[in-house]
Amino acid sequence: MTLTHSRWRPVFLCLLAGLALSPAGPGAAARAHAAVMTDGADVQGGHTDGGDQGNAHQGDSWRPRLMDDGDYTEYWEQQFLFDGGSLVTGQFLITNLPLSKHHGLMIATLKPPGGAAIVIKNGRQRSGWRFDGGLPGLTVFQHRISGRHPDYLMRLHNTAAELDVSYTAGGRGLAVTRPGDGHDLPEVTLYAPTAAASARWRPGPEIGGAGPDGAWQDLGGGAGYGLHVVQKHSLNHTLRRWRRVTSVARTADHRPVLHDFITPDGDRHTVLLMLPPRGPALTFRSVEVLEDETSGSRYITARAGDMTVKGTITLTGTLEDFILKDLLNGVEKALAGPLADIVRHRHKATYSLTLAADGLDIHVGGTALAEDIVIGSGRAAGRRGKRRVRR
Repeated sequence: MTLTHSRWRPVFLCLLAGLALSPAGPGAAARAHAAVMTDGADVQGGHTDGGDQGNAHQGDSWRPRLMDDGDYTEYWEQQFLFDGGSLVTGQFLITNLPLSKHHGLMIATLKPPGGAAIVIKNGRQRSGWRFDGGLPGLTVFQHRISGRHPDYLMRLHNTAAELDVSYTAGGRGLAVTRPGDGHDLPEVTLYAPTAAASARWRPGPEIGGAGPDGAWQDLGGGAGYGLHVVQKHSLNHTLRRWRRVTSVARTADHRPVLHDFITPDGDRHTVLLMLPPRGPALTFRSVEVLEDETSGSRYITARAGDMTVKGTITLTGTLEDFILKDLLNGVEKALAGPLADIVRHRHKATYSLTLAADGLDIHVGGTALAEDIVIGSGRAAGRRGKRRVRR
């Protein structure tokens, strides 16, 4: 369907703006939105801030698949940027290590603005972690992530610090990649495409704090996301870099999520999701990026049928450079294998994009979390100035 009739224009404009003005209510508006978009971007019915539409790719069951593949790794990852400038990340990971099948790991960071990152990490063999099916949750040592859509809780506790993050997803799960796409990419699902969060923490004796006897420090409100990743192949065999940009704007606009996968042979596979306030998300798989690494700007053009998204994503400040192997001793590095050779550069970013179809333009802008995951090189890739890259 193309929007050639004038009667569609006000309806389409309202749907792009996220307004459910259909007399039959939000459900009918979502169905109309899906019908209008079918000729353009792929439609994923999971995302909606206005109601639960369900999705097979929710990804929040917390039950690991426990594959026997030698390079199997599965994890749930959460990232949040708080109003005071603190960044919180947490990853619950199950993996097959050379000497420990289905090994459980939890790695988290709390990076206050202007301060050093506080790292909370522990690993346990299969007997040292568990899945709970009552209130679904995954526990590694004393660290636990739990909950059902839309409400979740991440509680971390060791001698470095205690950290509690409560967060509420703004939409159902969305697939970024799917099994069998022919590219051997990790299977990536946003179980919380957007999330509102609150958090508290207190320092442990390892960093000079009082531990359980100390006072809690409030991080305030924040925004972020949660994703679920499953991979059957060692990441350094399938990817060289993985760059992500996720909106954390608290607006009623469409919010972008960009995943940019670069393989060891230089092939690029880029996916752009546009998340509306109501109705299904739009998925663009024909995405072109012109990068200026000197300025930190990326110029985006995405197309699907008659629809386009154009604009700029700009890195505005470094939040954290996380180099796992710098935190491991020799034995831990040997046990971790390729997992130890991953560097993660985390930034704050802004975006200014225009979503256009049939002569109608919607301009959106806001703040985002950006991450450049460098795999197998040990350090960041060098600067190259401008270059054009295609999917």
